Amino acid sequence: MSGSVSRGKNDPSQNLQMIERPLMTPDELKSIPKGEFIVMKTGTHPMRTRLRLFLEWGITFGEPYVLPERAARPVAYATRQELEQAILQKHPLRRAERPPSSPPLPAGADDGGQRQKGQTHQKEQTQLDAARELQELRKNRKGKEENT
Repeated sequence: MSGSVSRGKNDPSQNLQMIERPLMTPDELKSIPKGEFIVMKTGTHPMRTRLRLFLEWGITFGEPYVLPERAARPVAYATRQELEQAILQKHPLRRAERPPSSPPLPAGADDGGQRQKGQTHQKEQTQLDAARELQELRKNRKGKEENT
């Protein structure tokens, strides 16, 4: 805050005027000399001080940290079969979703082709599940493309 007191020549009364302003304006903050800082800590008043640079303290660093270049990376596209295999590997069918497997037959026993039919059915079911999941992925991708 800053203020002024004014008195008239022939009038004994006084006029007191107080004006509030920031401690430092943005221009004053920008023009602080190199090496001077404003230190602010919660619960204390701000303080303008001079701090030595770390180089003057003898602190040095090794090699500079360099980020690896990530521009112009090669792009690889997967085939439909690779996608389906990756989906099935990442999300295998649970036991509840699989058809019940029959117990092993004794050696030389004939089940009349029932076991092979069950295995064929299981393969067809797995392929259908993979196809449904692939269709769902395509729908989601089309929806995202339409939204963008």
